Amino acid sequence: MAKPKSEDKRNAILSAAIQVFAERGLGAPTAAITSAAGIAEGSLFTYFKTKDELINALYRELKLELADATMSGFPRKQSVRHRLEHLWNGYVQRGVANPDRQKVLKQIQVWGGLTEQSKQAAAAPFSEIQRSGGCGDAKDI
Repeated sequence: MAKPKSEDKRNAILSAAIQVFAERGLGAPTAAITSAAGIAEGSLFTYFKTKDELINALYRELKLELADATMSGFPRKQSVRHRLEHLWNGYVQRGVANPDRQKVLKQIQVWGGLTEQSKQAAAAPFSEIQRSGGCGDAKDI
């Protein structure tokens, strides 16, 4: 019988991936990630079948965090200027507080292996921006 997957171990892998990718780029070996996570090398592939799958999952997680930071308290009924200020302030504050996460997110956004499924899932929390009018394209956030 297969051992159930641990959410804590999955999160440890994602956190270690952020640390390693921020220091070494997306080309870093998975062995560096498992070492930073304190797990056996094969354990990573229990949670993510491939490194590409890990990077796509990390992208979705980072975009959800960004959505939480920028969309929380979004001023739906205020002027475009107020909505843009709100988004900008949330984006900058999150970037300053989490520079490694921001660095890795930027690396992944230009990486050629992002799946359409990941792009769509990551853009979904920002759909309100597009619906509210005049706030640009959510995929660029």
